[in-house]
Parts: sequence; C-alpha cells; structure tokens
Amino acid sequence: MAYAINEPKEVSTMPRPKKCRKVCQMPQIREFHPLGRACGDPAVILTVDEYEAIRLIDRQGFSQEECSAYMQVARTTVQLIYNSARKKIAEALVEGRVLRIEGGDYQLCSGEEEYCGCGGCKKHRLGCAQKLTKEEKRMKIAVPLDENRQDVCIVLARAPYFLFRENGRDTIVENPAAKALGGAGIQAAQFLVDSRIDTLLTVRCGENAAEVFKAAGIKIYKSANKAAADDLAALEEGRLEELTHFHGGYHGVQ
Repeated sequence: MAYAINEPKEVSTMPRPKKCRKVCQMPQIREFHPLGRACGDPAVILTVDEYEAIRLIDRQGFSQEECSAYMQVARTTVQLIYNSARKKIAEALVEGRVLRIEGGDYQLCSGEEEYCGCGGCKKHRLGCAQKLTKEEKRMKIAVPLDENRQDVCIVLARAPYFLFRENGRDTIVENPAAKALGGAGIQAAQFLVDSRIDTLLTVRCGENAAEVFKAAGIKIYKSANKAAADDLAALEEGRLEELTHFHGGYHGVQ
C-alpha cells in the first residue's frame, strides 16, 4: 500500500514591505555643520520621514495622532520615528557631529488630496488654489479689523470690527464683544459662530474661543499680513497656514 507523504510547504521569508510615510516637501537645508571644532566622526543621518515628524510635531504643533493621520501611518510608528529623530538630533548636538538629512521610507505629497492638513505643502497649495477660488462663493470668511477698518487686529476678542466675505462681497460689522468687561473671547467666538462663518483669519486666538470654533467646525488660519485684503488674497492662493497654537486667557479676558 502506498502512502502519501505530506511535504512541508515552503514558507516565504520575504519581509513585509514598509508603508511609505507621506512627506509634505523636502527640507530646504539638508546638512548642518558644527562650528568651533573639526569633527572627523561620520555624519548623523536623519531620514526625511524623521525630519517630517520633527517638523510636524515640534514646529507645526501637531499631536502624535494628528501627525500619524497626516503621514498615513500608525500612531505607534510615528512615535518610533519621532523618538529616533530626537535621539539623532541630540547625538549630533552633544557630540558636535554633522547632521545630514537623507533617505528613509517616504513619498512626497502629490497635492491631489481635497485637504492637505499640513499647511506647508507647495504642491497642494498650487493644486488647490484654483479649487479654493471656485469654492469661495460657498465660504463665509471672517477677519478681525482695527479701527481703520482695513488692517487685521492682533487681538481677536477686542477687535472693533469684523470683516465678513461671502459670495464675493465684503461686509464690515461691529464686534459686540469688543467692550465686554470679561469673557470677551467666548462672546466674540459665539458671535462669529452665530454669524455662520466657516473660516477665520486671525493673528492669534485664545484657548476657550478656539474650543468654540472647533466645536462649530470652523477652520482657523494664521494671519500673515497687515492688511485684511492681503490675507484674503493669500488664503485664496493657499499661502496661509492653519493656526495650531492657542494662548490662555488673561485675567478672564481673551
């Protein structure tokens, strides 16, 4: 009687391919040299994806969750990338070694997403500038104004006026919270929410007011120009970054 012999199946030993990490753009400066000593040690290599994690978390103020969503990898992966990057930077600083940015598992942002989420991607800004112009008619944008009714007021809650842009038309209204004895930030934020804006351009914003805006789904962009008209043009061209840092209140007044 013949017996069938079950031969062991060949098991693949090929490693699972790494998922490329999404990167906004290549760093402008890719090599840093220490001054004051001639170091012959090999350069410390910071990969491009490690650089991106540092840029998003330490420079842009992203949380690790937000960073993982943008880079399109797991939060645990971002944590490993970030910790590795911090260690390499410390090594270069403490030992006085050259720091070079190169290599890694990454792919550059294509600019084809509906929303980039980073604020610094040139490809995305260029690709979405035309789309933003088309969608502008459906947007209601608010900008805090100074007394001259032209320049951006640096204090959102105490701005004398707000400029509203909707359907290509500008309207200037008084800020009812400008002279409030306390809680001006919350009152100004609620006024803007009640005015049904979906986009705010401002120099800075208090934490409490920011919570009101976030709950209403309002996007906040950081003002980069003195004149409100220049800020609105920069928004249309995709040149404004989202505001990610919010200050605390000052003696009950924001």
